[in-house]
Amino acid sequence: MKKVYVTGSSGMVGSRFLELIPESFGSRFLELIPESFEVVSPEIDKLSIMDKKALDAFFEKEKPDIIVHFAAYTNVSEAENQKGDKNGSCWKINVGGSKNLAELCKRYNSHLVHISTDYVFSGTAEDPGPYEENHLPQKDPNKLTWYGFTKAEAEREVSKILGNDFTIVRLIYPVRAKFEGKLDYIRKPLSLFDEGKLYPMFTDQQVSITYIDEACQVISKIIEGSVYGVFHASTPDTTTPYELISYVIEKARGVRDAVKKSSIDEFLKTVASPVRYPKYGGLEVGETEKRLEIKFSTWRQMVDKLIDEGLS
Repeated sequence: MKKVYVTGSSGMVGSRFLELIPESFGSRFLELIPESFEVVSPEIDKLSIMDKKALDAFFEKEKPDIIVHFAAYTNVSEAENQKGDKNGSCWKINVGGSKNLAELCKRYNSHLVHISTDYVFSGTAEDPGPYEENHLPQKDPNKLTWYGFTKAEAEREVSKILGNDFTIVRLIYPVRAKFEGKLDYIRKPLSLFDEGKLYPMFTDQQVSITYIDEACQVISKIIEGSVYGVFHASTPDTTTPYELISYVIEKARGVRDAVKKSSIDEFLKTVASPVRYPKYGGLEVGETEKRLEIKFSTWRQMVDKLIDEGLS
């Protein structure tokens, strides 16, 4: 029986991945994960990806065939306070931890599925999205958030160590219907609307969105087929924060014209770190859909599905 080792299983994406893989493998995703796979997930506080000695002992004992690496430092704002600090937790977790896993995957011949982000791209007018799967991550740390740069460096370290024998799955503003541990790109504005505290939304920022359930489907396909390469999990179409949240509130709360408009161009004039807010984002998914034989939901279809699932 093949073993799938999952890091970051308590996070917003990793926990949903485990929810969609019941023991019976009998859910709507179960044909994607055959019964010959066992999913194991050590708690991060018991097995740190930064503790290479402990990781090595785990690999030696369990000999996992596949590692799905969700664990990451993802607080983008807090990471900016660590900018340039390679002794900080953001660098140590995102770069050091990923490097440790890649080296052990090479030694034990395990398949690393590394979960990454659109933040490896600048989203600027000089290098605008939406980005195709083969678009190379930005190398200039001054054009990325510190979080984005550490994730870009992690991708480069994994590639340097494993050559072509690994998989990267990039996500962008991942969302799900429910999760107590953290609000997301849709549930946070919806919560603020319910409290009467919703701020104006950008009408001139381009984004696409990751529906976490479909990202899990991508990962499941990769695991089942032992597929290597770079993949994106995202809505195939882009939108703006204003358009997205207006649609969410209208569909979920029955209120039209609830969102005030604002401009990212005007906002960026007031902030110390403009790279914190990429203007021209989005991920292309054409190659992913072709290789994995899947079809992603549009952003409107995604919102409708989230509401059907009890978006809260």
